[in-house]
This record gives sequence, structure tokens and C-alpha cells, in this order.
Amino acid sequence: MRLNEIFVLIHKTKIFADIGCDHGYLCKMVLDANKAERILAVDISQACLNKAKILLEDSAEYYLGDGLNPLGDIVPDITVISGMGGNTILHILEGRLLPEVIISPQNDVYKVRDTLTSSGYKIIEDKVVTENGKFYDIIHLVPGEQCLTELQKTFGVFFDRGDDAFLQRLKRDKNNLLSYKQTAENQKKLHLIEEAERWLK
Repeated sequence: MRLNEIFVLIHKTKIFADIGCDHGYLCKMVLDANKAERILAVDISQACLNKAKILLEDSAEYYLGDGLNPLGDIVPDITVISGMGGNTILHILEGRLLPEVIISPQNDVYKVRDTLTSSGYKIIEDKVVTENGKFYDIIHLVPGEQCLTELQKTFGVFFDRGDDAFLQRLKRDKNNLLSYKQTAENQKKLHLIEEAERWLK
């Protein structure tokens, strides 16, 4: 589900890179759909790259190393960075303004949105998807200027669309907070959820 949602955001392009390609499944989807002239599979693990090579054979280029560093001067037209912590994604993108980036941070999503939109990026898609009972954010960015509200940094730029997966997560988070000890921090989080709910009415 998560890979499919990322895949649909990828349009036909010249150079596509998957940073942290794991077994190469997303690269394979891009290959089969003929969405890129060059496919760059990058991973810090040689074992993962070996598995990707079995799947993709000579249809991709393989780079071993951390983040974008192994690519040298190559600038992908579309770069995917998923399945990593938010701070790791920010480290990979630090000081780099790429033409198009699709990310799926596993945590610290508020910080990711806040930092990247303060660093020359604009969010053009921002959605929540579910997979195996877990919720994941998928964020699509291009160069640009954007000022986000506190609600947008917390819940996503387009939270007010009220997508099903977002509403499910919002309800779960509210129920969890109501069962927790009512600390000042938890009260603040609950207040933001209630404010988001008012927007959705």
C-alpha cells in the first residue's frame, strides 16, 4: 500500500533515484511502468543492493553508501527517501535543493515539514496511508516558498481534506491522549486535535 501510494506520485522522468532502496521493489515498479530512463538504486547495505540486483539485473545503476553521497554530481529528477526516521531524512537533504523529492518519514514529521519548508521546499502533496495496521505520512516536495500553520506542520498541509486514513489516525491519537495522564504536553496535543476537528466540520 505505502509503495503504491509513493509510486503514483512518480511521473515519467529522466533520472529516478530510490535512496534506501532495500530490495528494489519500488525501482522495479518504476521500471515496469517505464517511468524513468535511468534508475538509481542506492542503499547503505551491500546485502540490500545485492537483492535489488537480483530483482532488477542490468536495468538499474547501483550505488553503495550513505544517502545521496554515492551519487556524486548526479542530480536525480525525482528522488524517493522512505522508510527512515525524520532526522535521517533531514540529514540526507541538508544543504541540497533537489528538483523533486518524495519522502515518508517514520517519525518527527512535524520537524520534517517545518525544516524543509524553511529550507527552500514547498509541499505539493501530503497524505496519510495505512499499512499492516500502521499509519505513514507521504510528503511530496518541490523547490518553492511555503509558510505552514501549526496545524499543517502537525497534521499535514492538506489535513482539511479529511481523508479516511487521516481521520482514523486522528481518532486513534485523540483516544490515546484521553487515556493518558493529562500533562501540559498532552493537553497541548489534545487541543491541536480538537482544533483540527473544528476545521473538518
